[in-house]
Amino acid sequence: MRQQLAIAVKEQDYVKRLADYVRDSPFSEQWQLTAFTHIDAFVQFLKSGFPIHGIAAQPWMLEAAADVLPEGVPVAALVTARGQCPDYHELLQFQALPGLLQGIAAFMAVAPQLTVREQEVNIITVYSASGGVGKTTLARQLVQTAASNGHRVFYLNLERWSAAGAWLEEAGITAGEEGLSQLLYTLQSHPDKVGEWLTRHSKRHASFKGDYLLPCTNPEDRRTLQAEDAAAIIQGLVSTGQYDQIVIDLEDGQDELHLAVLELSHQIVWLVTEDLAVQRKSQLVYQYAMQRWGERFRTIERRILPVINRSDGQSHALHLFKPAAAALPDIRLGSSTSVLASPLYKAAVERLFKEFVREEGGALIANR
Repeated sequence: MRQQLAIAVKEQDYVKRLADYVRDSPFSEQWQLTAFTHIDAFVQFLKSGFPIHGIAAQPWMLEAAADVLPEGVPVAALVTARGQCPDYHELLQFQALPGLLQGIAAFMAVAPQLTVREQEVNIITVYSASGGVGKTTLARQLVQTAASNGHRVFYLNLERWSAAGAWLEEAGITAGEEGLSQLLYTLQSHPDKVGEWLTRHSKRHASFKGDYLLPCTNPEDRRTLQAEDAAAIIQGLVSTGQYDQIVIDLEDGQDELHLAVLELSHQIVWLVTEDLAVQRKSQLVYQYAMQRWGERFRTIERRILPVINRSDGQSHALHLFKPAAAALPDIRLGSSTSVLASPLYKAAVERLFKEFVREEGGALIANR
């Protein structure tokens, strides 16, 4: 059972060296390492309440996050000289990495043990800057693939104008059953009971073997969903201890809600096609996010995986903000509400999902 370790320092090169060393060392079997180089992302992660076993951070980051440091979790200050941060266990940041890791292992030895359920939740968000590129189809296929690989999976649709109701009718849902609209009310009136509410009201889809929420009964309810609400829903799902994977279907756009979801995601599938207009729009949205969010967006950028959907398998000059991580075949389904994808598409998504599982099992989940 690997422990969750958070590292918070300002030097990106230092984070990369540390992560690469951990990944290739025996410590990769002991730790899941989540690294932060920006204080806002570090604080947001701590506020989210995700399971954590230990924190090692520079003194200024610990001071800025003092109000949200979780109780009972060992904390070490990464100092340049002894005596700089006497309120915490001190570790010299700039020392030989084997010695640093041994020091981290020693102070984490007293970390509280969390259950395997709490520790293994992985969050995959499927996003696109354009509509109609196959985002929901991919999200649903990822759910089905995860379930077929023995994972307990939840499908969370956060689209404002969600068409999920059409294909959820396959599950025989009775009109009037509680869904996202009622969950938003619970978030406002009883935020401490979100996990309990989700346990009681989540539905199981018989075809893709995943759980889900009914969409908002009133579109205005979805418009009231704020960034902190989305984060609370995600954390509520994590806190139930019932899931290994959460697949989020996120609509196009770039506002605080999008950023909050992306910051909490371990992998971000940015879906594009070979259409030049789609690629251009993706490039513009990416540039806008970089300009608007600055360092907050840069800290999640390495978790973004551009995926080409509807690829014809030919070599094309792609105009993307970073190289594509994968390509999915151009299999046009007869109906956008069909749950079962073609064998070729299913096999491609299977390969993509197994890459996610391999990455999640390594030393570095995210450089946030």
